[in-house]
Amino acid sequence: MKAALRIAAPLVGAGLDRITHAALVEGLAPLDLAARAEVGLKLVGGETDLNVVDLLEPRR
Repeated sequence: MKAALRIAAPLVGAGLDRITHAALVEGLAPLDLAARAEVGLKLVGGETDLNVVDLLEPRR
């Protein structure tokens, strides 16, 4: 249990940071951000030649 909490806390913090950043910088609602992430994950490995790491790059 302690190990799970030690690992989960930074991940939850990073997720909240991404949600806040998207809202403040891009004006993107949390559900829209989740939809963008879902579409991005579906494109990984397909004809787009995207890798999971490519999803970390900022959108232009």
